[in-house]
Amino acid sequence: MTFIDNNGYISAQQEHLDQCELDLAELQRRLSQAPWSRFEQRAAERTLQLLIESCIGIAKQWSKQVTGKASNEALTAFNRLTDKGLIQAQVPWRKVVGLRNALVHDYLEVDPDIIRDVIASNYHQPLLEFARQGLIALGSVRGEE
Repeated sequence: MTFIDNNGYISAQQEHLDQCELDLAELQRRLSQAPWSRFEQRAAERTLQLLIESCIGIAKQWSKQVTGKASNEALTAFNRLTDKGLIQAQVPWRKVVGLRNALVHDYLEVDPDIIRDVIASNYHQPLLEFARQGLIALGSVRGEE
């Protein structure tokens, strides 16, 4: 049986999310002042990718904790959490996972306007909220192994 070290995982994810939030806020601030440089654009892409990856990992862990079933597909994990009433269906997880896939696999074709819009419009905020909610849920079942 494989166990995840909840304390270490949760702590590392919290630190990671805090850094993503700070980086996204700084990128948002810079975008409000001037168009991004190529480096800022790449930083935005990478930060969004990492945030989405965190959400996927948390969703898979949380879904497994709740259902007892591992989810190989990201959307399956989000759908299971939605079906259990643990998260709202308002976040377009299919689009979020699609953006992650584009950032990872089709990085030469990523539309910079989409990345700018996601950050300028604060569309990343529900991802941060989901991740923090998931970490709280994961932390509440420690010690039941």
